[in-house]
Amino acid sequence: MKNYTAEEILILSRAEKEPRKRIRLLAVALFLEGHSRTDVAERLKVARGSVNAWVAKYLASGPKGLDAKKNKGRDSYLTSSQKQQLSAYIEEQSISSSGGRLTGDAILKYIQLRFNVDYHPNAIYKLLEQLSFSWITSRSKHPKQSPEAQMAFKKVFQLETILNIPGSVALERVDIWFQDEARFGQQNSTTRLWARKGTRPRAVRQQQFEYVHFFGAVCPQTGETEAIITPYLSKDIMRQHLSLISQRTKAGRHAVVVMDGAGWHTDDIADEFNNLSIIKLPPYSPELNPIEQVWSWLRQHHLANRSFKGYEDIVDACSIAWNSFISDTKRVVSLCRRDWAIMT
Repeated sequence: MKNYTAEEILILSRAEKEPRKRIRLLAVALFLEGHSRTDVAERLKVARGSVNAWVAKYLASGPKGLDAKKNKGRDSYLTSSQKQQLSAYIEEQSISSSGGRLTGDAILKYIQLRFNVDYHPNAIYKLLEQLSFSWITSRSKHPKQSPEAQMAFKKVFQLETILNIPGSVALERVDIWFQDEARFGQQNSTTRLWARKGTRPRAVRQQQFEYVHFFGAVCPQTGETEAIITPYLSKDIMRQHLSLISQRTKAGRHAVVVMDGAGWHTDDIADEFNNLSIIKLPPYSPELNPIEQVWSWLRQHHLANRSFKGYEDIVDACSIAWNSFISDTKRVVSLCRRDWAIMT
């Protein structure tokens, strides 16, 4: 263990951010300067017994021995087993198809009835935080959605890719793209925002009907993107979008574009491209397409809570939002990467 000088301990005390340890270091510095423990106690306005204890801890363990012990805090009202049961109950209710939602009051009543334990209303939210629960917005799903079909799609995605690309193309030369369309316009959405507690700021929600259709595609493997903004949807525009992806695909590589089963996503739209194939997602499965999160990002960061003068204004706003999103390649990759879509 290093032998510190009084000056070195004094320097440590000045740099220490924790007040209790700072005073302990200062006491040790004074002691090492030759002051008696009684004198140190008087100068620092602390008990002599405390100085004795601090000096003893320093001599035994150095400056680390002066660390403040973490406060253990009050024991939890619930046992580990009870917390597991509570967590299971909350998770079950969060995915229940019967509708509604759990409130803090409902969880309090459950704990009281199930475990005969009373929690203060304010304490229940600290408990939920300790159990890794948070108050978040749920995602919608179609009533005809099949989790089994989605799981099967993930498992056979690599095989499906092999079946949809030319036999001469190796998997390591395949780029997976995700493609989708969204509508943005004057029938805009409002979203959560930071505001002072006790207030609820108003955001404009227009009633006009001008809007644009946004064709977007991302390649999580490379971070590359392509987009088109149009006034309507059609197979021709879909082909134009695929043409951009085809042109972006480097020589010797093959693009596989994953998309949903929209009416303009017909099986023949990729026939004219030698370096591009398409794969359809299972029906009613938007959550398998990470582009859905891109649309959410655009709304949250740029397009929600605002009004538009007309079509051109919407186009300009969408262009700015998209360019902001793709300006950070790491963001594109992290938001859209899916382990089941990585070719190995």
